[in-house]
This record gives sequence, C-alpha cells and structure tokens, in this order.
Amino acid sequence: MWKDLVESHDRIWAEWWPALLGLSLDEAVRPVGGSFPSVYATTLHMVGAEWAWQERMEGRDSSLSPSQWAPDLHALFGRYQDLARRRLAFLERADLQVPLHYRSTDGKLWKTTGEWALLHLLHHAAFHRGQLAAQFRLLGRTPPSLHLINLHREAVPGD
Repeated sequence: MWKDLVESHDRIWAEWWPALLGLSLDEAVRPVGGSFPSVYATTLHMVGAEWAWQERMEGRDSSLSPSQWAPDLHALFGRYQDLARRRLAFLERADLQVPLHYRSTDGKLWKTTGEWALLHLLHHAAFHRGQLAAQFRLLGRTPPSLHLINLHREAVPGD
C-alpha cells in the first residue's frame, strides 16, 4: 500500500512539474504570499522536507539546507527526480514499522515509524500543493488539478 501511495504522490508531482518549470524566473521568485513567499520558496520547502524525511528514514542526518543544492526550479526538479527514484528503491526493501529515531530541524530527538513519516510526508505535500495552487492563481496562472482519488477510482456503469 505504501509503495502505491508514494507512486501516486509522484504522479501528482509529475502533473505539477511542467507547470512549475513553465514559470519564468521572475514569476517563480515573485513574492505572492503564503507560508512561503513565492512558488520557488514553497516548492523548495516541499522537496527539501521530502529529502529530509528520506534521509531520516535511511538513518542519516538531515541538516543540509536544500537552498544549498537547488538554486532554481530546474535544479530542484533534478533533485526531486533523484529523490523519487531513491525513495521507491528504499520502499522495496524497507520495514516501515521499525522505530525511526531522528533529530528535528531544531535538534530535538524524536521517535516514530517509517509509516508515520511517510503519512506525514504525503499530508505535508498535499497541504502545500494547496498553497502552490493559490500562488499560481495570484500569478494569473492556472494550477494543475489532480487529486489522489482521481488516480484510484473507476466509473461504475449503471449505479
């Protein structure tokens, strides 16, 4: 189930990346408001958080700031592609019920499981995709609209 959910998450990202990469540099960094000021900043936060959780699930420190390795949306897209491949390979071999010990960004030590980390990651992305949609509209753009259920429902004739 987790692999299916993550693959669906990646399919939703696949709908977003062409729209994100279609923005001019000015549009990507223009302050439009939200939890993060721009489309670039929001996307950087989203991909950076996914990277941090992957690092944690693989037992590594996640203290690197994503801004150090993704100065623009095109670089960020490359990082996301690498992360998505890495995450799917990890899911093939991972036991997500094993306790996961990690440090938060403020240095506190916490414990959860890979399942809860993945659930958080998926929820976090959905939350911020809503913000991206609003930011796109503030730029006069139409955001992609693809929801998880659209990937996993079938029409039932005669009902």
